[in-house]
Amino acid sequence: MSGSSSIFRIPEIGQTLFDFSAELVKGSVIDRPNRFLVNVDVQGESIPCHLHDPGRLKELIFPGNKVLIRKTEGIKTSHSVTASKDVNEWILTDTRVHSDIASRFLPSDVKREVKLGNHRIDFQWDRTLIEVKGCTMIRGNIATFPDAPTKRGREHLTLLRNNLASGRNSALMILTFRKNAKCFKPNEETDPEFSEEFYKALKDGVEVFIPLLSFQNGKIAFHGTIDVCGTD
Repeated sequence: MSGSSSIFRIPEIGQTLFDFSAELVKGSVIDRPNRFLVNVDVQGESIPCHLHDPGRLKELIFPGNKVLIRKTEGIKTSHSVTASKDVNEWILTDTRVHSDIASRFLPSDVKREVKLGNHRIDFQWDRTLIEVKGCTMIRGNIATFPDAPTKRGREHLTLLRNNLASGRNSALMILTFRKNAKCFKPNEETDPEFSEEFYKALKDGVEVFIPLLSFQNGKIAFHGTIDVCGTD
């Protein structure tokens, strides 16, 4: 159940958790030549932009859709897609800031990027491992993840379960960038194996914490927490 572990700190509703310092420029998607490259039209100029998100994002990155970009240092690009428009809200589409956002819910002395064999877990605090995922997809009022098959995500869940079985604690934080979501469930249609591992982790006792977040005026704000569908 979300929010039940004492490791998580709950901010005030509406509190800003992250603020982009760079200027955000509006544009529209021309095309997406590959997974990490998006050509964006800004006042008639085509600007190649890096997209730092491994998902398909078909509901957010498509020709004609509005996006916000910012200047960044890159080998092939000078800008990055920061957010994409969906109806009346902007959705964060840059996973590089997930760790900074997630850290606002955790103790200040938490360790980042902890190596476990051939894998890395996002955070460790004392005997608790915490992995972070970002959710941008919503169906009706249900947030869902992933939007593309993720072997890495499934392996992370297995690591959390194994850590729990060894007598330690494990938690999964799902940053949900859909402030109107009512509950969360894994995307069984897209990745049934991830979904199966998710429910095994939940049954075994892996803590699932799901904060709702919004993107507005270059800021990420907190809007409360939700539970896994059917468990509240």
